Amino acid sequence: MQELSPYFIQREPYPGSPTGYSASPAEEPGLRDYWVVIRKHLRLIGALFLGAVGLTALVVFNLTPVYTAQSILLIESQTPRVLDPREPATEPPPSADHDYYKTQYDILRSRGLVANVISELNLADEPLFSENGSAKGLISEWWSGFRGRLKQLLEPPANVVEDSEMSGVPSGVIDAYLERLQIEPRFGTELVVVAFSTPDPELSARIVNAHVGAYIHRGMELKADAAKNAGQFLSGKLTELKDRVEKSEAALNAYRREHGVITFSLSENSRGEMLEQRLTNLNNIIAKIQAERIALEAQHELIRRGEADSLPAVMQNSLIQTLKQQVAQLAAQYAAMRNQFNSGYYQPLDNLKAKLDQSRTQLAQEINRAAHEVESEYSAATARERMLEQEIASVKSQALALNDASLQDAVLVRQVDASRNLYKSVLERVRELDVSADAPASNVSVVDRAAAPHGPSSPKKLFSLELSGFLGLIGGLGLAFFLEFLDDRLKSSEEIERELQLPSLALVPDFRKLVYSGYGRSLVGKQAAEVPEVSAKKYGTEEVMVSPQGRSLAGGIYHTICTALLFSRAGKTPNSVLITSAVESEGKTVTALNVAIAFAQMGGRVLLVDADLHKARCHKILGLENHSGLSDVLTGQKQHEEVIHQTATGLFFLSGGSDCPNPTALLGSTTMRDLLVRLCEEYDRVVLDSPPVMPVGDATALAALADGVLLIAGASTSKRIVRQACTRLRHVGAKIFGVVLNRVDAASVDFYYYNPYKSSYYGKDSAQ
Repeated sequence: MQELSPYFIQREPYPGSPTGYSASPAEEPGLRDYWVVIRKHLRLIGALFLGAVGLTALVVFNLTPVYTAQSILLIESQTPRVLDPREPATEPPPSADHDYYKTQYDILRSRGLVANVISELNLADEPLFSENGSAKGLISEWWSGFRGRLKQLLEPPANVVEDSEMSGVPSGVIDAYLERLQIEPRFGTELVVVAFSTPDPELSARIVNAHVGAYIHRGMELKADAAKNAGQFLSGKLTELKDRVEKSEAALNAYRREHGVITFSLSENSRGEMLEQRLTNLNNIIAKIQAERIALEAQHELIRRGEADSLPAVMQNSLIQTLKQQVAQLAAQYAAMRNQFNSGYYQPLDNLKAKLDQSRTQLAQEINRAAHEVESEYSAATARERMLEQEIASVKSQALALNDASLQDAVLVRQVDASRNLYKSVLERVRELDVSADAPASNVSVVDRAAAPHGPSSPKKLFSLELSGFLGLIGGLGLAFFLEFLDDRLKSSEEIERELQLPSLALVPDFRKLVYSGYGRSLVGKQAAEVPEVSAKKYGTEEVMVSPQGRSLAGGIYHTICTALLFSRAGKTPNSVLITSAVESEGKTVTALNVAIAFAQMGGRVLLVDADLHKARCHKILGLENHSGLSDVLTGQKQHEEVIHQTATGLFFLSGGSDCPNPTALLGSTTMRDLLVRLCEEYDRVVLDSPPVMPVGDATALAALADGVLLIAGASTSKRIVRQACTRLRHVGAKIFGVVLNRVDAASVDFYYYNPYKSSYYGKDSAQ
């Protein structure tokens, strides 16, 4: 039951395939796949493209041409110095919190400036700025009304009620002016573009130049007002500063007279400098003495610990070093002689002992003499250090007293100097303001004056048409691929193999539409028109596509399915084939009937069993009665020989039979298993038409009994449902021979590109 078909024996097994079938690995979509999607939705793409271009053309050719004039300004953050160009700038650089240029852009769009320009040019009487004169034409009027309503919806009402007029100009005129005004800074530079758009190019240029002139004049007025206010303020401060200078000088003179000070500053050659020099010399001397005392203190510590022989004076004394060597030699001789003789009995030993004691005594005396000298020097250094510390303390006291006496004098001097400098600075600034008031300067320069534009700035007809066409085409392509993404149907043999891991046996077109389509006639030739006549004559229905003469190309599709089923098992052809579908109305019954007829035309005894005990339908297509059938055999009321009917072309038929309360139990019983075994022994082929897999469990019960399953998938059925049906069949161990994609629209792009029967050669052959 699990052998590979000879058709697929040379192929590598696809990983994870439970049927042993090896599908081609998933490939990336190619240009051909993209072209299929585009061809499929070509009408939608064309409609969106033409609609976008047509709507854009309708709009742009009805809009009034607008001409935009522009002027370029240079706005410097600092005003040029007229009096002294070398004077450093006093204005702080722009910051993130208080941006100078953002402020200038807002001034350019200020309502007061706009009102002045409108009054200067008498624009309030222009129809362009009136409420009813700005929109001309049907499209322009509609667009203006739409923008007005949209603005009312999006912009919340202002909390502060503004005056209806400003400088005698209505608020509506100012709003209309601001809508046409454009302020565009060129980032990274100090340049700004001022532009204005109207249907009249001369008017646009005149308004821009007037607006720029009003802005420059307004800036100069603001600076002149600021200078005037500053001059008035500084003039008032001069009198106050003059009185402050006089009072400071009087207080300084009174203090010096009281304390008898003629010149009393530490910065001059005075007693303070002498005390400072004296204190510096004493500090240098005491530093040296402290260094000597510290060095002697270390030697004093050695003497105190009884280590006088480690003193530098001892170590550097040649006499002491000679005595140390002499003592060491005598001690060595004495120790050597004592090992041989006893003291008191040997005169040379006693003499050597006396000489050693004398040397040691002399050495101790020399060391004590050196230590005494160190102690004397240490005491003298300590006494000098104490005397110098007392002298330094005395000098410091005198200096502190001098500082205390000069502190008030220094404070008074600084007050006098500060008052004089401030008075002088303010006096100079007042004089500069008086002179600069007669020489105004502006930090705004006109780089390019506005000129009448030669062509309209909007609408840009060609650009708008190109852009709308491009967007319409992109939108159409995007929508086409999105619809293709949402299309969850099986559309081709490659998709069946990729999604289901099963072989695709055939793509069966919708024969009910073939007769009425030119492509269908080219596909099946004359037999497409003959099928209804043959069906009505032989079977009383139009659903039998296999012609009894065997010359119908539509019937050839079912012969192809039969051929694939015969070679679906290696070594032995299947005896029983279960034909089912995922859900109802997918054409499984028609497929089962046509496959059975095709098997019968290939020779041998073929039995068609209508195992759909819920909705038996095969007898209606064949024009037979259904008094008794499979259900009666399974319940023991009839023998199968009694209820099997023979039809045309050697086909035998077992109908569904009487209604039964539990069809699933009957079809999954051992009686059904035994019956199927007997039928396979009596007939060469047994084709079973079963209920759908998803609604009931009859198909899964029969799939476990049959040699294999042929799954019918409708062209309108979701691949997810078909995949679930395959999973249920595999759970019961059923072998799925393959999938037939049924009722494919022959006029669709999918069928045109993926069906194997479109060759004109075979179409002509079938029509002969």
